Amino acid sequence: MRQLVMALVLGSSCVAAASHAHEAGDFLVRVGVAQVAPDASSGSVLGGGVDVEDATGLGFSGTWFATPHIGIEVLAALPFEHDIVGSGALSGVDIGSTKHLPPTVSLQYYPLGEGKFQPYAGIGLNYTTFFDTKSSAALDSALVGDTDISLKDSTGVALQLGADWQLNDNWYLNAAVWKIDIETTARISVDGTQAARVDVTIDPLVFMLGAAYSF
Repeated sequence: MRQLVMALVLGSSCVAAASHAHEAGDFLVRVGVAQVAPDASSGSVLGGGVDVEDATGLGFSGTWFATPHIGIEVLAALPFEHDIVGSGALSGVDIGSTKHLPPTVSLQYYPLGEGKFQPYAGIGLNYTTFFDTKSSAALDSALVGDTDISLKDSTGVALQLGADWQLNDNWYLNAAVWKIDIETTARISVDGTQAARVDVTIDPLVFMLGAAYSF
């Protein structure tokens, strides 16, 4: 009987050790498939508006735990490429494409002290830089000239909800969603002369599903 009790105690200790919360000084690296789903709107331009389509890519982040309940996360990704299309009177018109990177630094709160399931919430600052922006042949034809598009970089607030599910001492499954404030100004030039300027609100939801490793 004593041996059985000791075995149960040791087994319980192993389970508890496998499901402990994060500790101060821990690092957690997350990698996953991320989808950026813009909720785009714009002012009037060329008789219509501008919309930005969804994009999918590889996202990754690193969190350092200042305490078991407080983490500081840096979010990054491989470049996302979005198609830019017309809306309203320009609906269906292929305007061009752009790539962007969304580095974000967030302060995270982990409310639970124990357990395999660890939800968290975060608030942070996002900086979005646009590059390799290209206009389409359809836009060249519509404006009768050689067109060019530029997008201004954006800084805004990012809100986050997520959860980790512990698989063993180091490995986790992760799911997270962000709402990011992204606003830019698009400038369209024809043969080197600015033809239009429009403010565009992108404000995407970003979803990521992947794995995490703690060390």
